[in-house]
Amino acid sequence: SASFVSPKGLIMTNHHCVRGNINEVQGDNDWIKDGFYATTLGDEVKVPGLTVQQLISTLVVTDKVNAGIEEGDDDATINSKRQKNQEEILAAARKERPELTPQIITMHQGAAFQVYSYRIYRDVRLVCSPHLQTSHFGGDPDNFTYPRFGIDFAFCRAYVDGKPADTSEHYFRWSKGGPKKGELAFVTGNPGSTGRLLTKGQMSYLREAQYPIRLGQFDDELKIVKARAATDAAYAKRTRTFVLGRENAQKAFTGYLAGLHNPNIIAKKDKAEAEFRGKVTEDSALSKKFGGAWAELKKINQQKIKLQPKVSFYSPSYSGVLTRAAALVAATAPGAPESARQAVKAPVSQTETAQKLFAAHLKRARTWLGKEDPYVKLLLGDKTPSEAVAALGKSVVTDDKKIADLVAGGRQALENSDDAAIKAALFFTKAGAEANAKMRNLSVKERVQGSLVGQALFSVYGNKVSPDATFSLRLSDGLVKGYRYNGTIAPYRTTFYGLYARNAEFDNKYPFNLPQIWLDRKDKIDMTKGVNFVATNDIIGGNSGSPMVNKDLEVIGLIFDGNIEMLGNRFVYTDEVPRSVSVHSDAIIEAMDKIYDAHRIVKEITQAR
Repeated sequence: SASFVSPKGLIMTNHHCVRGNINEVQGDNDWIKDGFYATTLGDEVKVPGLTVQQLISTLVVTDKVNAGIEEGDDDATINSKRQKNQEEILAAARKERPELTPQIITMHQGAAFQVYSYRIYRDVRLVCSPHLQTSHFGGDPDNFTYPRFGIDFAFCRAYVDGKPADTSEHYFRWSKGGPKKGELAFVTGNPGSTGRLLTKGQMSYLREAQYPIRLGQFDDELKIVKARAATDAAYAKRTRTFVLGRENAQKAFTGYLAGLHNPNIIAKKDKAEAEFRGKVTEDSALSKKFGGAWAELKKINQQKIKLQPKVSFYSPSYSGVLTRAAALVAATAPGAPESARQAVKAPVSQTETAQKLFAAHLKRARTWLGKEDPYVKLLLGDKTPSEAVAALGKSVVTDDKKIADLVAGGRQALENSDDAAIKAALFFTKAGAEANAKMRNLSVKERVQGSLVGQALFSVYGNKVSPDATFSLRLSDGLVKGYRYNGTIAPYRTTFYGLYARNAEFDNKYPFNLPQIWLDRKDKIDMTKGVNFVATNDIIGGNSGSPMVNKDLEVIGLIFDGNIEMLGNRFVYTDEVPRSVSVHSDAIIEAMDKIYDAHRIVKEITQAR
C-alpha cells in the first residue's frame, strides 16, 4: 500500500515494501543497509518494473457476472460462465476507458462483484529511504510486538512523460501535531486477505494442512540460509531481503495458526456460524437454496487436507539434479518444443546450501506423505535425507554427454532407466500435475459453494457484515488507543526517549543497534516526539505502507505492523488488545530533517498542507 503526499507525485510507503526494489537498483552500493537520499530531483533513481496503481472508479457488476447461470448448472458450469462473463466485462471496461486498467474484485466469497479501474504509473523513482536498522530496529524479536521503535518509511515519486506527476487534486496533507490519544483515525490501503467469512470446514484446511506445511518450509529455509549468511558476507547481502521477508512470514503464519487454535476465537466463530446457519435453516427458501453449502465445503476441505502434501512436495524443490531430470522428462514428451530440449542443457546447480534445503524438503516430505509414499520411497527409501541428496548427486543427469544420449533416446530411454532422479522425475511430473489438477478442481467447487454462503450472508444480514479483504482498496476506522498487556499498560505512543533507551539497554548490539549518524546526531532530535503509535484500526498483511489519517484527511502516521494479538483478527475481529502499529508522522519528519538532511522533501510535504 502507499499514498500520494504532495502535489508533485511524492509517494509514501514502508521501507520494507520497497527493499526488494532498492536491492535491484543499488548496484555496488548498499542503500538498503546505509540508506539513500536524492539531493535533487535529478538524483531520484528510476526503479524498473515498479508501478503504482491509483484507484479511479468502482462499478457494481454482480448481475452481469452471474448472467446466464441456470438453477441446474453444476459447479464447473457456473464457474465457466462467470469467467466468460468477467472477460466480457473487462473487455468492455477497457474499451470505454482505455487509459485505465480494470480489475474484477470478488466480495463475500463470490456473492458480489465490482470492477475497480486503476490509473497505472509506470515511471516510479526512489527518493529517500532510511538505514535498514532504522526501519527494522529491534529486528525479528520486536516484529509483531509493541511498544515498538521502528521508523519504517520510504519515499518514491511517480513521473509522467519524464516529469513529476501532477497529483495536486488528490493527495494527503501532512498534519501539524500527529495523532492524539483517543483520536478517530482512518487507514486506507490494500489489506491482503482475511478469513472471517470462511466456514469452520474451510478453516480446518488452513489449520491442519496449509499453514503447518508452509511454516515447516519457512523454519528450515531460515535456519539454513542464515547459517550460510553468518559466514559469507556477499551471500548475506544477496539474501538479506529474502531473510527479512521469510522472518516476517514465519512470525505471521505462526500467529495465524495460533489464532486457529485459540479457544476464544474458535468459540466466537462457532457461535457466529451457529447463529448464521440457524437463520438460514429457519427460512425454508433460504434453507433450500443455501443450506447444503456448509456440508459441501466441509467435504471439499477434507479432500484438500489429504491432497495438500502431494501438492506441496511432488516437485524438484531446491534440487538442481531433479530440476534437470524434470526438464529431461519435458524434453522427451510427445511434441515437445525445441525450447524444452534446450532447457535440458542448463547447468546443474548443486551448491551446498541448495543440497541442505533439499534434504530438509525430503525430511518434511517423509513426515507429511509417509514412508510408503511413492515419491518418498523413490528418493529416500531407507536412506537419511543427506544420504539421499548425496546419492542424487551421482545421477546420470549430471553428465552432459549422457544427457544428450537420453534426449536422443526419447521417453523410452527414460522409462528403461534405473536412475533414481529420472524415476522420481517421471513420477512427480505426472503425479504432481494430477494433484494440482485435483486441487484446482476442488478450488472451483469451493468458490461456487463459498459464493452460496456469501449470498446467504447477504440475504440474512445485508451490508451489516463487511466482505473479507482481497488486496483491494479498503477504508478502516479506529481509535488511537493503548491497551492492557503483561499486567501493565501499553502507551498509545512511544517516543525517541524510548528508542535511545532501548538502544542503550542492549548496549547498542544488534538488533537494537543504531546507525552511527543516529548516535552522532542524537542531540539534534526532539526526544519528546513520537516514534510509533497504536490504534484499533482493522488491518492485515497488505496494509503495510497504508497512510493513517485524521478526520481532516491529514497524515498522522504510516502503518507498518501490528501487535502479535492482531494476527488472530484474520479470522475474528476484536479490539480489546489487537492493535495496528504505525510510524508516527513526527518521527518521519525528525528523521528526514535532523538525520538525513532531506530538507527539500520535508519542505515539499509540510508546505503542501
